Amino acid sequence: MSVEEGFRHVDRRIFVPRMVRDMSYADQPLKEGNVHLSAPHIYGTVLEALELPPNTSMSFLNAGSGSGYLTCLAAAILGPRSSHYCVEIQEDVVEHSKEAIAKWKANYPPAQAICHMDIIHGNALEIDADRGESVLGFDRIYIGASIGRHELPQFRNLLKPGGILVGPVEDELVKVVRNQTPHDRPSDNDYSHHVVSGVRFAPFVSAPSIETVIPARIWSPSIHKYFPDSFRSSCKEVMLCSHAKYEQPIKEEPRQKVNAASMLPRALWMEILSFTHRDWFKEPESEVEILRRRLKEEQANAEKANLARLQAETRCHLAERERDVYQLLARRWKNRLSAQLGEDVNDNIEEAAAAMLLGGAENMSIFGLFRRFHEMDQDHDDEDDSDYEDDSNEEDNMEEDSSESNYVMIDDEDDVVRSQVSSSPSAVMIRPQVRTVSVSEQDVRT
Repeated sequence: MSVEEGFRHVDRRIFVPRMVRDMSYADQPLKEGNVHLSAPHIYGTVLEALELPPNTSMSFLNAGSGSGYLTCLAAAILGPRSSHYCVEIQEDVVEHSKEAIAKWKANYPPAQAICHMDIIHGNALEIDADRGESVLGFDRIYIGASIGRHELPQFRNLLKPGGILVGPVEDELVKVVRNQTPHDRPSDNDYSHHVVSGVRFAPFVSAPSIETVIPARIWSPSIHKYFPDSFRSSCKEVMLCSHAKYEQPIKEEPRQKVNAASMLPRALWMEILSFTHRDWFKEPESEVEILRRRLKEEQANAEKANLARLQAETRCHLAERERDVYQLLARRWKNRLSAQLGEDVNDNIEEAAAAMLLGGAENMSIFGLFRRFHEMDQDHDDEDDSDYEDDSNEEDNMEEDSSESNYVMIDDEDDVVRSQVSSSPSAVMIRPQVRTVSVSEQDVRT
């Protein structure tokens, strides 16, 4: 199931508080009391960053789960074999999420098969990493409130090898990926960090202090079908061997394989399996497989870096072209102002030209020229009209030329400067605005 299908199978209105239910489908955050829901586009970005494979037995931790809406979205995508753990500090929010999840399961029959969804009242900042399910770790983790950079290590240490964490760190939505190499105490080199986007989340509520232990999922025959395929197949082989009538004789050479399963009764095997975890029978990666996977990751990162470099060079090239065009336009305005005012060229005129070009008449007041130019326009309307007609004809010709080639025409008194902007189809055409200003001798004296 894709992210889009997940949104279609989980009705947001069920999780929205009653007073703001009329805005359930608006793409904006909603809040009533302690219950808070982020905008749907934020949840979509998070789900895509988490890379949730459908119909798997992954474990998902939602630290600061709130209404439980995102947890149900992840459960709809991962399927009924997944395990979900929600930690929320507000008691009223815990009750609200339980009611909403129960209502969603009642309205969506496939959700009734999702049996392992624990809503835990606790403090996500005080999750005990040495007890319960945290010892094994989680495949996916979402942080539902903003944390500081110094608090990120305590959450990323809860990841399994190959796990992904997504959450707001200060004002950035960060994605953390742990590599596949298992370590008892992972270091900073075992994680890669990526900034997804800029966000603004409310910070975690740190009080009251609650020691939070996420209960471990203990195997039993009733939930055997929800465990990973590697665990189920291994249990099947053990049980088949324990029922075999053939008794494996003990050989003198202990290095040879022995059917140890046939030496223990089935009841004892049931007791042994209850002490195992979900990844007990998962075959570890070989060194060759690890190197191949790391090589693919490095190749993908190199391609992304090369693409980013090409895009940056293209933007820089276009910015340089645009800068050259604006410099020519500013020089043209400076020459015109100098000719009209009959004064020497100085920095104020050049700045005024740039203000007229880039900011219009509003920025001219900064240089004290707006009133002066306004009076000049009133004294010489006839001259302005004739000049404006000439300039309009010139602009029309420039527009016809620009449709056939990627050039901008700039007339500077008697000279015509042809400045090529870009030959690429994505180049942006820039047309200068032509304005004429006349001044009388009286204005010059004043």
